[in-house]
Amino acid sequence: MDDLWRHDAVGLAELIRRGDVTPLNAVHAAIDRIERIDGELNCVVSRLFDRAIQRPDATRGPFAGVPFLLKDAGQELEATPHWLGTRVLHKLGYHSPITTPLARRFEELGFVTIGKSSVPELAANITTEPAEFGPTRNPWALDRTAGGSSGGSGAAVAAGLVPVAHGSDRRGSLRYPAAACGVLTLKPSRDRIGGGVPPAGQPDPERLWADFVLARTARDLRAVFDHLSTGHAAPKRERLRVGLLLHDPLLALPVHPECVHATQLIGTILEARGHHVELDFPPAIEQFLHALLSVQPELAGLRQAQVHWIEARIGRRLHAGDLSQELLDEAAPSRSVNNTDLTAAQEHLRNIGNAIRHWWDNHDLLVTPTLRQPPWLLGATDQHIEAGLFPHPFSVTGQPVLAVPAHHTAAGLPIGVQLAGRMGSDEELLDLAATLESELNWDRRWPPIATAV
Repeated sequence: MDDLWRHDAVGLAELIRRGDVTPLNAVHAAIDRIERIDGELNCVVSRLFDRAIQRPDATRGPFAGVPFLLKDAGQELEATPHWLGTRVLHKLGYHSPITTPLARRFEELGFVTIGKSSVPELAANITTEPAEFGPTRNPWALDRTAGGSSGGSGAAVAAGLVPVAHGSDRRGSLRYPAAACGVLTLKPSRDRIGGGVPPAGQPDPERLWADFVLARTARDLRAVFDHLSTGHAAPKRERLRVGLLLHDPLLALPVHPECVHATQLIGTILEARGHHVELDFPPAIEQFLHALLSVQPELAGLRQAQVHWIEARIGRRLHAGDLSQELLDEAAPSRSVNNTDLTAAQEHLRNIGNAIRHWWDNHDLLVTPTLRQPPWLLGATDQHIEAGLFPHPFSVTGQPVLAVPAHHTAAGLPIGVQLAGRMGSDEELLDLAATLESELNWDRRWPPIATAV
């Protein structure tokens, strides 16, 4: 039982099906591991152990009995804590009145939700350092960020607390923690995974939000996708036309040499497999940041919607101290928005997104760094500058993006690379994940904290 944490979800489910392990064994092993390790990581914000222990023998489905974490933002489980990294919901002991469809679907597949993973306040940052709960720490280096907003899930999977965990992504919230924690994920093509829920009633008219999982193995990522996905896959191609992006055309900031090396490494592997690889990228990406900044006024409406959602749930107005002052300021009614200008800016951003996507008319894959540097120290003041914006354009375009742990620095810090594919080419990307895993063997690497207990 002490080695169950080393199994991925597919392998653990097979052990359970064969009767070598009972679902209750698997759940207790995961609970024990959380109790031994999470004091250092701080990635499980609420523990649903009693609920989990009551469920395993009744579970069915391809992942029956496999322990799982649900990100504490967006998706909900009835009668369980739902705090979104906030002081107000935590202090009030708020519990969800509903189960959202995707959360229900995870449990129909047999996953046993043993806890909720930590998020930044309102899932509104790319590092997981909520003041109310303290920072989630990177399993590879406890003084470093685990990324965000799915940082709790990324850290938990990397450390072997659970084999897979739920996460979600608006402009990188799956991919940032995957890179920081040395795990893999897929931001699916728009509408391939149903049931995405932005946190706290966040409006999502452009359908940027995507829910999926973080995992350690390519076969886990593929198996969960196959059970959740809808719609049609794009035709696969034998020889891919691949562009490499090695500099930062978004912020024009330096890209760390280790991140450049990791991106080149993926290009070398793809070229050795017979694909055509060259230095190239969509020129319209150079216009993306200006277009993105032009829609920043919508942030006020987004935060106001989240404040109203919380107020409706708790039955009163928010007071000073309920949320961080920064978020309250963003939601202030005085931040008026010129709707005509905002509509024009949103249309401009869509047009830039379309121009970026047209590059794939003559290409199949774009390989870029995920972060512009290795995971940075906790407590940094400007997280977007630390991380870079490489994931953002492909949320606007709606394309699928595979994020893989391509490399480790000499100090042991993980370096992630993202591979953006044609719309609907999710299955092709998942095939590539299996190919890259066979070359890079990331499934055999564990952070020191994982093997020390």
